[in-house]
Amino acid sequence: MTQSVPVPMTDPADASTAVVPSQLASHLAAKLCHDVASPAGAMVNGLDMMRDPDHAEMRDDLVAMVEASARKLLAMVHFDRVAFGAATSSESFAAEEIEVLAQSAFSDIRPDLDWTCEIERFTKPQARAVLNLAQISGGALAVGGTVQLRISTGADRLTLSADARGPKARLKNEVSTGLSGATLTDGMAGQWIQSFWLHTTVAEAGGELSFETSEDRVEISISMPR
Repeated sequence: MTQSVPVPMTDPADASTAVVPSQLASHLAAKLCHDVASPAGAMVNGLDMMRDPDHAEMRDDLVAMVEASARKLLAMVHFDRVAFGAATSSESFAAEEIEVLAQSAFSDIRPDLDWTCEIERFTKPQARAVLNLAQISGGALAVGGTVQLRISTGADRLTLSADARGPKARLKNEVSTGLSGATLTDGMAGQWIQSFWLHTTVAEAGGELSFETSEDRVEISISMPR
């Protein structure tokens, strides 16, 4: 199956398909809460077990678990501040910083990220697009593989290309719906919201997005103003 989908801005007059800001905000908040719940819960459980005398012999293992969960939670916060939030007051980000954040999204999943970048700095919309593109592409490789993320530039356009290859590579229906800029009518909003956020980010910046799926491969391409 091949799909190539430009991302024009949603017509506000089309109330049947438009996502109102409060819905977008609530879905994003739910996603972020879901993401942080696992490492935060692991930290609390580890601390509770450390207080239990019956688990005294496990203290070193529990400390290691709490430390790992805390580092994972901190990495998520740093990633989400740029990918979904306003981040800092800076209007641009160094490519090295964005690469570190993108790689952090792959630290606890099976696929690897192969990063190639031709520019030194990203604007806020570009940084958001890169990070969400990386994470969505990694999510397409549930059983492992490699995402080749390429950032290249022309005279006035920036091209972001993610080529995800691995066994059983696929985009869930909810993700395809979001990348197409369509409102979710059936399925899980948590699987849809990030791809719709990427669509919205690219569209508001005056860019275009396309994606293709084939056996063991998912390709997502974005073109944005330089």
